[in-house]
Amino acid sequence: MTTASNSTKLKPTDALDTRPSIFGRNVTSTFKKMFSFRHQPPGNIRTCMIPPVVFGTLILNLPKLLKLRFYLKKERREHSADDVRILFYSDNLDETNGIANNLRNVIPYMRAHGMKAFLAGNAFNTRPCGVVENGYCLLLPRMFSMEQLGYANSELAIPRIGPVLRLLKRYPVDLIEFETPSPGAWLVCFCAKVAGIKVFSHYRTDVPTYAKTLVKAKWMHRYVLWLMQVFYGMAKPVVSPCKDYADILTSQLKIPANQVQILPRGLPLERFSPDLRGKGTWEKYSEGNTRKVRFSFIGRISKEKNLEFLNRVWKKFAVKHDDVELMYVGYGWYLEEIKKFYEGASSVHFAGEQGGETLAGLYADSDFFLFPSTTDTFGNVVVEAMATGTPALVSNYGGPHDIVKDDAAGRILPIDEDAWLNALEDCRKLFLEQPETYAKMREIAHERSLKYTMESSTKAQFEYFRKLKKEAYGL
Repeated sequence: MTTASNSTKLKPTDALDTRPSIFGRNVTSTFKKMFSFRHQPPGNIRTCMIPPVVFGTLILNLPKLLKLRFYLKKERREHSADDVRILFYSDNLDETNGIANNLRNVIPYMRAHGMKAFLAGNAFNTRPCGVVENGYCLLLPRMFSMEQLGYANSELAIPRIGPVLRLLKRYPVDLIEFETPSPGAWLVCFCAKVAGIKVFSHYRTDVPTYAKTLVKAKWMHRYVLWLMQVFYGMAKPVVSPCKDYADILTSQLKIPANQVQILPRGLPLERFSPDLRGKGTWEKYSEGNTRKVRFSFIGRISKEKNLEFLNRVWKKFAVKHDDVELMYVGYGWYLEEIKKFYEGASSVHFAGEQGGETLAGLYADSDFFLFPSTTDTFGNVVVEAMATGTPALVSNYGGPHDIVKDDAAGRILPIDEDAWLNALEDCRKLFLEQPETYAKMREIAHERSLKYTMESSTKAQFEYFRKLKKEAYGL
């Protein structure tokens, strides 16, 4: 089991996080408390503090990095060429989001099946020290952090490098895959290059589109796009989960086509089953106003998921029918605004953040799953919904439409209010008047989700990782 420090033991009175506990996450070890700059509020100009911290930290640690380089080079010669050790690094790992949830499922699966995988990110500002969760997830002590622009409850953070170097010596890795192009990833990327560790990246977040959606300053959009081009240029090759974003990587971010690799993603589908339908989960959160046709949105509740659009469409749809309802499941900075928008509306319910069988039951009890996002490179929640047999309505941009494929398992729609209104009307009619056709749609949705198993995705990933290792080190 990975431990952060043998000299740091947990005490019953230790307050390791001021946030409410997050489902499925348990602290198994802690780092020593270390100095960090005061957590900063958001601001365009304030982001200019990040480069000096990144490069200053890199320069101060150059002697240790060079020493690590020689150590790892010698250690690698004594290690089997086919045995790949990989670290997955994501800055926003200590939050509730699709990337964190997916990685926290994938890594333990890999480790349980003999694959040497580690997971690291930054401890959130609500923690007084870094921690290890569940014995494999390293949330590193922070050097610097600030609130992300336009995105409350999410951070831009930079870790302390000293603990990272000690961990890399204790647990050597051959590859580092970056999941997010945030400040911490820049620093770890620079350090890895000096230490002679092969780096590459995974395009999990459509950052340029996020910036356009959440930040008003146009110069910031151009700045973000330039930063992404530089980062993904350094961290090649780049893994994409679908062809849409593989095309974006080559056209917008200027990554050579031969440096873009499409790889499948996998989810723990055994947790999601059509058999969970009708167990009474939905009724617990519908405030006694259960209606005939159930729609749901499940995921992070924030504007980049295109929820303003969904709210406008739903209000027009619900005013025409007294037998439809929408359940929001999840948490995010936009939640309170949505509650105000629907104040007094009996057709909309809020279940809060859920996990485990409750979450799976809410998916299964939904008749249709609504996901209008245009910024998701994959769509974990779409696969989870379909795994419970729930057809999904998604946008025609990004990764989700690759999962749904066609009308047999849901609907693929342009971001047009009339198109979505017509689709909702069609779905309502289908459910109420064509039960056999609807039942077949549920069956097909479930079948298509089975493409995204952990077994198939992790096998393909590790075959690719072995290839990368051999190319990087001439083995």
